[in-house]
Amino acid sequence: MENSQIALTPPEHSEHQHTEASLLKKRAVLYARVSSDDRGKDGRNLKSQLDMCREYALSHGYQIVAELAEDDRGASGAAFELPELGHVLEMAEASEMEILIVREIDRLSRNLVKQLIVEQELKRTSASIEYVIGEYPDTPEGNLNKHIRASIAEFEREQIKARNVRGRRNIVRNGKIMLHGDQPPYGYRVSKDGSTLVPYEPEAQVIELIFLWYTVGDETGKQLSMIKIAKKLTEMQVPTWGDIHGRTNKKRGFGEWATANVCDILHCETYMGKWHYGEHNRRGTNPREHWIELDVPPLVSIQVWQAAQDKAKQNKLTPERNAVNKYLMRRLLRCSCGYSVESYAQYHNGKTYLYYRCISVGAETARGHCGTFAFRADKVDAAIWGWVREYLQEPQKLKEGLEAYRNDQDKLNAPLHARLKVVEDLLEDNNAQLARLLDLYLGGAFPKEMLTERKAKLEGIIVGLRQERARLVMQLEQGNLQAETIQEIVDFAAKIAQGLGEADKNFQARRHIIELLDVRAVLAIENGEKVIYPSFYLSPTEGAIRLDLLGNDNQYS
Repeated sequence: MENSQIALTPPEHSEHQHTEASLLKKRAVLYARVSSDDRGKDGRNLKSQLDMCREYALSHGYQIVAELAEDDRGASGAAFELPELGHVLEMAEASEMEILIVREIDRLSRNLVKQLIVEQELKRTSASIEYVIGEYPDTPEGNLNKHIRASIAEFEREQIKARNVRGRRNIVRNGKIMLHGDQPPYGYRVSKDGSTLVPYEPEAQVIELIFLWYTVGDETGKQLSMIKIAKKLTEMQVPTWGDIHGRTNKKRGFGEWATANVCDILHCETYMGKWHYGEHNRRGTNPREHWIELDVPPLVSIQVWQAAQDKAKQNKLTPERNAVNKYLMRRLLRCSCGYSVESYAQYHNGKTYLYYRCISVGAETARGHCGTFAFRADKVDAAIWGWVREYLQEPQKLKEGLEAYRNDQDKLNAPLHARLKVVEDLLEDNNAQLARLLDLYLGGAFPKEMLTERKAKLEGIIVGLRQERARLVMQLEQGNLQAETIQEIVDFAAKIAQGLGEADKNFQARRHIIELLDVRAVLAIENGEKVIYPSFYLSPTEGAIRLDLLGNDNQYS
């Protein structure tokens, strides 16, 4: 094969010259993106975008070093946190490319401010963007045309979004449910005509049992807590919603119920016959007035559903300090496998032994089998309390830990600082353009109509840049520790340290300090040894606490 390549080389070109020519080719990255509002439209799918970008790159003699496709699955093209776009910026920063090729402006973003920031970040690394559809030279006229096209794309995005939202809400108001491709709630299936939910008897019986066990009691007449209901369903190997619908990212094994699953069911209004559209958004829950309510067949009576709410409210009002067993780190621990840690008690020969263990112990989960043993709660609590005590009583150690944390955060925040500099430069440039525009108008060199249109565009860009600057500043401030802040924390810790003597004797005082400092810890087994990785908001994790106990702590010792 090598000989045939040499034979095809013209005699007037040496092999060295041929290699040198290939090295001179500009390295190009192809980028394509689709979003939920244009998926499936002609010319908008990922393959066709990449095909067009590839043809463009080859016709210009570029060397293609990467082809990146982004399916944002509901994320906005205005978001910076798209993974493949982040990959593009990383490659540019590492000088692994010179050209980014995109089909057209709205495939990179339908947001003009993001468009400007991405272009400026690439320009800072000596890279640039070229569009298959639309040529925008780096001239005042070219930039104006690009801004106009980007503004149109942004307007189209808002129009599409508003139109889709209105259309979906009108469909629901006319009495038809919309699940957006998701599966119906546990206990239901979609009716044949797709207009409503209908009970699915095998699952509906499970829902009835859950409410019955919680509000009335089991076969012995004893009311069950959410935790015990979850354990009972798990023992019965009742399939969960994720098991039934083939959820691929399921954390637990088949038939394993979490307390949160039971809690969600007991609080879901659908089971008393009231299904809601528009209840949730990407950031959380919408105001209730935004919801659209539809009647569906209930699985429990309104009286039973309300009894469950009353009991849950009463349980919430019961102070945790009245609990029989005292766990200093209750709900503040995680297992090294990623799952939460539960607390439980065992009784032997009239004595009570308290433990912490991973909620997935003994079960085959989506992450594999967790081999973490149970940890004696008294040993864990004592070790963590001693660690907190040491920090609070040694201000210099605390200060050094905080300064090391600040240095680490500065390194992690370097890309955000770079983007903030880009935004500041763009703000300065656009403010200068606005000032020049006004000077030209006052000098009689600019018609009023052109001034009004161009002024509105520049002011819109400036507002967007200011918003992005505020977002970046807030993001940086959240993880930023100034020297004066570090000193304030050290002083605060000193005040807490004054009450350590009392806290040593009082569980509630210790728990209060633990919560005040937001102490957290990870439990792990390393080389047969039990290890605790503690941290709290005054200090990052700096090392491990190793317990002097090997093997399983379920030995009543």
